[in-house]
Amino acid sequence: MKIQSTFLAAAAVLGAVLTMPHQAQALIANPAVSAPSVTQDVACRTVRERVVRPGGRVIYRTSRVCTPTFVRPAARCSTVRERIVRPNGTIVFKTVRRCR
Repeated sequence: MKIQSTFLAAAAVLGAVLTMPHQAQALIANPAVSAPSVTQDVACRTVRERVVRPGGRVIYRTSRVCTPTFVRPAARCSTVRERIVRPNGTIVFKTVRRCR
């Protein structure tokens, strides 16, 4: 009888410990201390562009363009159509992108 009562008391204590709510042991961080940002700062601007649909209808599309603070200068490229004459006499126009 002693062993049964000991097991019953141990089970009751274990059940009481498991059902008790635990207090959070969180550390309060100093808000003045912060790590350096992993992301880069960006400069965003809103661009409104005019789009002409194939039927002639004009719509305006607004988009947000974000660029990093350091931007490389854009390459000076242009699209050129070259006229190529094939050996059989046909003429073909080829679109080529030329960068300076």
